[in-house]
Amino acid sequence: MVFSYNTSVRNGFMLWIYKGDWQFNPLPIMLKYVRRKVAILTVFIILCFVWMQVSHKSSCDGDCKKLSIIQNALFPFSYNITQKVIETHTGKVLTRKHTRLVTAVDCKHIIEGQKEEIANAKIWMTKHPKNSIPDAEYLNLTSDCNAYKRERGFLDFIVTEEEEKYPIAYSILVYQEVEQLERLLWAIYRPQNIYCIHVDLSSPKAVHNAVNAITGCFDNVFVVSKKETVIYEGFSRLQADINCMADLFQKNRKWKYFINLPSQQYPIKTNQEIVKILQIYNGANDIEGMTGNRMLPNRFKYVHKYVPQDRGKAKIYRTNVTKSVPPHNITIVKGSAYGIFSRNFVRFVIYDEKARDLLEWCKEVLSPDEYYWAMLNHNPHLGAPGSYKGPPDKKRWLAVFAKWGERCQGKYVRGVCVFGVGDLHELVAREELFVNKFHLTYQPLALDCLEEWLYNRTFNSEIVDLDFYRNLPFILR
Repeated sequence: MVFSYNTSVRNGFMLWIYKGDWQFNPLPIMLKYVRRKVAILTVFIILCFVWMQVSHKSSCDGDCKKLSIIQNALFPFSYNITQKVIETHTGKVLTRKHTRLVTAVDCKHIIEGQKEEIANAKIWMTKHPKNSIPDAEYLNLTSDCNAYKRERGFLDFIVTEEEEKYPIAYSILVYQEVEQLERLLWAIYRPQNIYCIHVDLSSPKAVHNAVNAITGCFDNVFVVSKKETVIYEGFSRLQADINCMADLFQKNRKWKYFINLPSQQYPIKTNQEIVKILQIYNGANDIEGMTGNRMLPNRFKYVHKYVPQDRGKAKIYRTNVTKSVPPHNITIVKGSAYGIFSRNFVRFVIYDEKARDLLEWCKEVLSPDEYYWAMLNHNPHLGAPGSYKGPPDKKRWLAVFAKWGERCQGKYVRGVCVFGVGDLHELVAREELFVNKFHLTYQPLALDCLEEWLYNRTFNSEIVDLDFYRNLPFILR
């Protein structure tokens, strides 16, 4: 059988000639039809993408800036997200449906204080002890920085224009368990903020290497330029924060406030809430002040000396030598090692002669970090910016909440509560900005569920009642 082939374009059809008869062949027609439809579909998709971007911008009105287009990013700590993340616009607020980051238990019920779910969580943790990420593993995890930040959740957040214009500086003190440091950093990380990490000079080499690897993936996270061998109750703990203060002040970033943290703390306010609260503070410091019986006078009435130990450590002992009075007619006030410090206060700490004289006096005090900040802030005649002029004991302190001798659902270590799952219901209702403390491997679902709670508050732009903070007596008006 002989076939002859001819092509004719008529109304887009390809025609075959079979023995002189016109016959229809569907294949070429279908190919051309598909190509046309693919082109139309491609154009349609591009137009839809452009429309969504314009719509997003107009609906946010410049107030809501989404910094990641990852809609359902993996949670940074390898939990399974069982519910698809759905984002919608409600006015100027970007919201998501509640996302479960923990599947072993229902964290929402734990946060609500449901005893049955809390009991289930304790049983589950007994049967499934936590396997921490080895410090050395961070060298592999950070070998590709873009992949690391994506997979560990450092690209999945929202930042309002208000937050972007109000950067915060942090110092974080770490000795071990880099995973816990990473989890804290993830909770407070925003690209406009800046972070100084102080690694104890006596920490294992694997810790130093891991922290160096993590900070190498960010341009706003760095290791302090001068590390200290941190001694419990010693002066080096205070010096570590001051070293970070000096480095942060030298960086070319106009941060507004400085907050110092140990790696075992965790926020109970979102970055957006912290910014709104600090704006209300308006330059006032949030530094604890105590007088009277709570001052522990033996710490500062006698000179304390150091006995060197291995690896740069030392033991502190009290001598019988009476300590001199503080310089510049400073009244002794006790407080906490942690606080919220205005930028101008940090400048005062670094450059003012009176602040340096007091720092020198503190070198022979036991736990000087619990006196230095308080004495600067509660002696207004020194002129420290943002200081408090009223009685120290009358000022509410909201930087961090810790339990000392109160009912604790976790365990006590050195008199401080290490929180468990049963504490979460109380913690999330606190007015403080941070809580202290958590241990990575002790009741790990406590930290896991608090992470889930904070994650959902962040993406639902939930804001605590700000009237409480507006009525605080120490804010600057």
